[in-house]
Amino acid sequence: MNTAEHIINTATLLLQKNGFNAFSYHDISRQIGIKTSSIHYHFPGKHDLGKSIMKNYRALHNSELKRIDSESSNPVKKLQAFGELFICTLGDEFRMCPCGMLTTDINTLPEPIKEEVQGFFTDSEAWLASVLKTGIEQGLFSIESNHNEFAKTLFASFEGAMLSARAFKDKARLSKTIKQLIKLIQT
Repeated sequence: MNTAEHIINTATLLLQKNGFNAFSYHDISRQIGIKTSSIHYHFPGKHDLGKSIMKNYRALHNSELKRIDSESSNPVKKLQAFGELFICTLGDEFRMCPCGMLTTDINTLPEPIKEEVQGFFTDSEAWLASVLKTGIEQGLFSIESNHNEFAKTLFASFEGAMLSARAFKDKARLSKTIKQLIKLIQT
């Protein structure tokens, strides 16, 4: 792993635990043992780092969606695997999805970071819509609204369940909610 990747990974963890406005380059430098000037060399401003965090996280997330697609054609299994991404992200440290954390700071973020956050939501919702559409066509899901609109609701529910689990420090709360959401739409 090169220095820029190490910085991004460390900053991502700090973001997931505390939020974007709650960490500094000094916090990163203490954790990885480099000078703040080295961080500024790779990321001149915090907004540059924030955009890189989101680009990296979004790419990793999209590769996970491709992995899920390659492992199963069953829409129910795909939704379960999608839910597992949230459970793994939360982990035992009750970390949030970086996008969820960044939305709390959305009014103070530079436009390029906002665009990456919105892109993450759009990517996830489009993938979910595709899975839902297939599930409806196969008679596995029953949804009263349009699958595209329901994908937004479903994604927001997963993110909200993650927030709730973090608030109560109860990982089971997230997994139970995910199971209930999937069960609700099954025929």
